[in-house]
Amino acid sequence: MLVFSYGIPKSGSTLAFELAKAVARLGGHRQRKQPEALLPGGHKVNFAQDLTVAGLRGLAEAAGSRILVVKTHACPGPDWVAEYRALAARGLVSAHVNWRDPRDICLSLLDAGRLARSRGEQAFSEFVTLEDAVAGVGRYLGEHAIWAGLPATLALDYAICAFRTEAAVEAIKADFGIACPNWLVRLWVQRFAFTYRNKAVPARHVAELTPDQAADLQRRFAPWLPG
Repeated sequence: MLVFSYGIPKSGSTLAFELAKAVARLGGHRQRKQPEALLPGGHKVNFAQDLTVAGLRGLAEAAGSRILVVKTHACPGPDWVAEYRALAARGLVSAHVNWRDPRDICLSLLDAGRLARSRGEQAFSEFVTLEDAVAGVGRYLGEHAIWAGLPATLALDYAICAFRTEAAVEAIKADFGIACPNWLVRLWVQRFAFTYRNKAVPARHVAELTPDQAADLQRRFAPWLPG
């Protein structure tokens, strides 16, 4: 089965992806790097930079009866969604959809922007001000809604993956129907995986936003925040 691991950039999506990969690998599903024809872009891991119907079909065929986890930040179009639904109905594809408080994503995007500019890198360099980050997250939330509306999805949360990892691993194991030691999953991810770990602080917006900023983001992100 092909499993897409999706999350908004800087939402802890790489951690969720690596946890899923570790569970699959320790459950006997080797995570072979797929050929460039299926995943163009030259990434070192199985990362879907673009989502095409042909690519979806090819990856599902490559996965076969084994679990293959593919990371993506891409937004699926209507044709891709229709094909995904058809494959999901046959039990050939599913998705993990990672979530993080949008206020914390904004702060993480600003960190990534500062780091990118200091290194002369392009990715994330456009996030200079809080307003830049808020606008970016607003766009990303629309994409997240598309993924969250797909069938055969497992909802994951950054706060659980990062700070209650045991619960996240149990959820992934149940989704995959795999039994493996949780401590081995944690060891693999902590020692061998690269997860783009930044501050790793829960609810960082509470301490890092001014009162005016906090009120503004509370208002603007209200539909996505707990009541």
